[in-house]
Amino acid sequence: MTAKKRNRYVYKAVHTNSGYSRNKKVRKFFKIFFYLVFFGGIVYGLYFGINELLSIVYKSDKIIIKDINIVGAKNITKAEIKELIPFKIGDNLLKVKLSETESEIKKLKPELKNIVINRRWQKIKIKLYERTPEAFVMQNGEIRGIDFDDKPFPLCGFMSEMKIPKIVYKNDEERKRLLDFIKRFKFVCDGFLDNILEMRINNTDDIIFVTADNMTIIWGEEMPEHLPNKFKKFRKVYEDAISRYKQIEYINMNLYSSGRIIVKPVAGILAE
Repeated sequence: MTAKKRNRYVYKAVHTNSGYSRNKKVRKFFKIFFYLVFFGGIVYGLYFGINELLSIVYKSDKIIIKDINIVGAKNITKAEIKELIPFKIGDNLLKVKLSETESEIKKLKPELKNIVINRRWQKIKIKLYERTPEAFVMQNGEIRGIDFDDKPFPLCGFMSEMKIPKIVYKNDEERKRLLDFIKRFKFVCDGFLDNILEMRINNTDDIIFVTADNMTIIWGEEMPEHLPNKFKKFRKVYEDAISRYKQIEYINMNLYSSGRIIVKPVAGILAE
């Protein structure tokens, strides 16, 4: 093959391949364009179709709130909750913002441990989980309840009549320590907490009880591992002391670990 023919062949091959490549790119472009238009149309149709469907649903008298059912209310009244919820009978069921409503009510009602709101057919169900006070505390000049979550909250209903101790503390650390002690003591004391009016920590770091009959009990070391046996011994001494003396100034449990408990009657007056 001569050089002239070879050059003509190379030129023709190059231009033929170049044309095929351009055609391939054009076809690919139109293919992509077709798919974009096709799927865009589907999305457009779905968007306006869903909006139209929602518009119909929102206007339907079948999707409205016909009942608001509140359960779990003991000290908090149902009327209080109904005043706080941002919806009412006759509102659209699907427009209720459940999570936002739960969060807002928990902020406004610290006496609630939790609140769960669910949709039902033509109904909203509100489940309340109230806090139970384990002790009383003073906060901003008012008596409040406090639970084992260390959350003070306003008293409502019959809470103020509960037989639980008032805890007196100088700082948050003391309050938490007293709450932890009450939590452990509650399950071994067989109802003795009902007799305790006040609980505090004295200057020597001992836990002190004051009972309903004005007796001071110096508990001494907390000793969680010995708490059940220590309380049994205390209960026996306490019952013996109140049977023998008309009034007792204090019972000191500080020397319990060495086998001694000190009982001091008021002026040594014997019980009648």
